[in-house]
Amino acid sequence: MRALRDPLLIVIVLLSIAIGSATLTRGHEWGDDFASYIMQAQSILNGKVDQFVERNTFTIFESSFQLGPVAYPWGYPLILTPALLLKGVHSLTLKLPGLFFFAGFLICLYLLTKNRLTRTESLLLVSLFAFNPILVKFLDYILSDIPFLFFIFIGLLWITKLKPGSWNHVALGTIIFIAFFIRTTGIILLASFLAYQAIRFYRQQATYKVILIDSVLVVFAFGLLWIITSLFFPNGQGSYFRQLMGLTVEIFLSRNIPGYFNLFWQFFGSSLSWIYIYYVLIVFFLIGAWARRNADQPIIIFFALYLIAMLFWPEWQGIRFIFPLLPIFIYFTFQGMTTVINKLPEKYHLFSRSISYTFWLVILSIFLFNSSTRAYSNLQDDRQINGPFDPFSSDVYNFIRSETPPDSVIVFYKPRAMRLFTDRDTFMSTACDRLPLGDFVVISKKAENSQIPPDEIDECQLALENLFENQRFIIYKIPQ
Repeated sequence: MRALRDPLLIVIVLLSIAIGSATLTRGHEWGDDFASYIMQAQSILNGKVDQFVERNTFTIFESSFQLGPVAYPWGYPLILTPALLLKGVHSLTLKLPGLFFFAGFLICLYLLTKNRLTRTESLLLVSLFAFNPILVKFLDYILSDIPFLFFIFIGLLWITKLKPGSWNHVALGTIIFIAFFIRTTGIILLASFLAYQAIRFYRQQATYKVILIDSVLVVFAFGLLWIITSLFFPNGQGSYFRQLMGLTVEIFLSRNIPGYFNLFWQFFGSSLSWIYIYYVLIVFFLIGAWARRNADQPIIIFFALYLIAMLFWPEWQGIRFIFPLLPIFIYFTFQGMTTVINKLPEKYHLFSRSISYTFWLVILSIFLFNSSTRAYSNLQDDRQINGPFDPFSSDVYNFIRSETPPDSVIVFYKPRAMRLFTDRDTFMSTACDRLPLGDFVVISKKAENSQIPPDEIDECQLALENLFENQRFIIYKIPQ
């Protein structure tokens, strides 16, 4: 495609990947969702997916509170399998797929907007995401968010450019399924497409027969792939419904609604001064969405349905949950500014557009500087090892693997990470009365939650035997 040969787009994507790759560390943060993804990928390679579900069921439901689903959708673990096969549990290698999918997302974003904005605006929009410090930093996580972001936007691109023909609709159903196979919320793409089709029929933009056949083809492709994958991969996503039971009116009204409303401004930075700029941009976003309500109907429908789904989800995961919404928010903000400028007298158009471009260029410069600085510091630190991959953690894993029986049960505040590195069944406990369910308890000296605090462990009144201690952890044997 000629659009992909745009030299500035190529420079932006390549520079973004260069900065992103320089940002990768040899470690990982302690959140252990990554461990579950890796263990699922391991179970695919060794043909033990059912055993993974069985062991993870113990970890999830024996812990003091539910840490996540028994099994995440199998799409992202499947993506990890080549890297896992190549280098094993090697954090840098496992992060490489995220880089490639991030490049793909940037290209899809450009293709989605290139005929809706001017070339300058499209390149500016892509650059804002190519160098955004939050997104670039997120490339250092072994999580499904970036691949999911790519498939969401290739799905939206396909819907907005959908041409007649059976295979085009089968391809759309396949794209939507892959998004769903990576993250369950990918089903919102299917709901958005069907809602868009219903509106087209209501407005008589297509006949009932055309709408029905097109919709059936998409649903058929999606359903067929779902049936096929269900034959090979066990469904652990039913445990999501137990998490939904945690939704309360207070969470919905007091945390989710104001929380997600105010979350968008964090795209720009952590300083509170950005929130005032965000409040101004909301006005342009609303103007842009209204001005494009007919031309960009599928995109608006997806934005609305996805946001509603997030509002009803009881677990708070911060800005990563709205990654698919951020490009749409900024896109309609661009459209809103253009709409306002076009309403001004023509003699002010050039000046107003220059002000608009300058505003975004300043933000882009800040993004590029912050991301580049972080990448440079990371290289200077020799891609620092942190979290569960650091030497102190490795000493704990080595001790447990060599000094405890294979059927031991470990109590630890990040149980999935412990099981990944030691192959011991593990659960998390915040209460003393549950400790005897395990054989050993590992206490982090720095963790402030999801475990019994180090200075309160003696209050459990158990004859705990200190077996190992380093700068970060203590391992106790639990009397039986």
